[in-house]
Amino acid sequence: MKKTHRINLNLSLETLEVIDAFAAMNGRSRTYVIEELLKPSLPALRQLLKLSDDLKTMSDADRLTALAKLTSTEEKLSSTVRAMPDHLEGITK
Repeated sequence: MKKTHRINLNLSLETLEVIDAFAAMNGRSRTYVIEELLKPSLPALRQLLKLSDDLKTMSDADRLTALAKLTSTEEKLSSTVRAMPDHLEGITK
């Protein structure tokens, strides 16, 4: 079994209500839903962390190229979440 860690997390009431309703609809826990929503972001977050470390030793030219890649990484992180409403609309109509 994968080792887990307990954390405290502050969420807006609206966010919490939506997560709880989605969890209940699927017979899952709040924790499960939050973790499953975050999992697709992990590769991009890992890439971002590596880039942050690499920036420290790069030349100015390489740093500019890397920062351009950073913009791409930020887009990857948010595009999945932004696409969810369109995807859901496509399967519900």
